Parts: sequence; structure tokens; C-alpha cells
Amino acid sequence: MADRCFSLALMVLAVALGAAAWQLDVPFQYEPVGPKAIPLILAVLLLATALWLAIRPDRLKEAYGRGLFVRHLVVVLCLLAYAWSFELLGFVLSTWLVGTLFARLFGLDWGRALVYAAALGGVGHLVMSWLLELNVPVGTVFGG
Repeated sequence: MADRCFSLALMVLAVALGAAAWQLDVPFQYEPVGPKAIPLILAVLLLATALWLAIRPDRLKEAYGRGLFVRHLVVVLCLLAYAWSFELLGFVLSTWLVGTLFARLFGLDWGRALVYAAALGGVGHLVMSWLLELNVPVGTVFGG
């Protein structure tokens, strides 16, 4: 029952996020995707996961223990550090650092985690800057 109440709260949050994103209006568009795309995508993903939680709530109860809670707490702290370091260190370096920590949290050894995170940061930068033509921060420590 608690899972379904939580999923209902997430659905309300997803609708509120989608409504707020839909009202975003900028006088000029400096990127091809625009400012509405990311919050709308997040709202749709949040709504889909909330629906999944409402339909199949028992799967999460079985696997959720103290170790997983600590892992989730570390993930949230890493995401906060990622948001904080994004402009300071730039996309590639901050993605590499956080990607390495995520890969270690989910079982990769140090060597594979470093390679995976480097590929994630490099490919992500190429996709966002060349393919989507988005302004990706270089980092203020690198003069960006």
C-alpha cells in the first residue's frame, strides 16, 4: 500500500513538472532542443516509473535492504556532487569522476570503471556538442 501511495505522489510530481516545463517560454532559442525538452523528458520518465511502481510494487520490497539503501544514498550524494562540479570541472571531467564512482558502486573493478567512465564522458560530449549542437561546459578551471 505504501508503494502505491508513493507512486501516486510521484505521479502528481510528474504532472506538476510537466506542466511547469510546458510553460517555459524563452524569447530566443539558443539551442536546437530548447529548454523544454529536458524537464519534459524527466516528467515522462518519472510518470512511467511511477506507473510501473503502482502496477508491480512487490518487486522492490524483496530486493531492498540496508546495503541497497546505503548505495542509493551514495548515488544521491554523487549526483549532488555532479551538479555542483558540472560548471567548475566541465562535462567530461565531472562525468568521468561520477561515472567511475557509479561503476564502482555497481560492481566494476577500478580499471574497467575508469575506462567505462572515460568512454561515457567522451561519447557523451561528442553526442551533445556535435550531434545535438548543445553548449557543453568546458569547466571554469580550464578557462571555459
